[in-house]
Amino acid sequence: MDPVKRISEMEKILNEQNELIENLRDALEKFEAHQDEYIKLRDYYNSEVYFDDLESYDKGELPADLLCGVLSEDAVYNLFCENFNVAIDMIELATKVLKNR
Repeated sequence: MDPVKRISEMEKILNEQNELIENLRDALEKFEAHQDEYIKLRDYYNSEVYFDDLESYDKGELPADLLCGVLSEDAVYNLFCENFNVAIDMIELATKVLKNR
């Protein structure tokens, strides 16, 4: 391969990787910063208060225009599963990165 093409290709890879890492670091910082909120949701979902709120919803005691997807078992369960799966993906990717260092 021509050195100019090779160097240009490697320069492009370098720049793309730096941008990806910067974006990943930003996303990880945001994800970490919101883990307290995630725990608050998890604790709510596993509390008696959640079941009281669900009962109020089922009885029609809440405003009709109230957004209450949080009372849906599927929505919250799917979030919990996705949070877990993302954590596993991060571990697996970190292991791969470390092994290929």
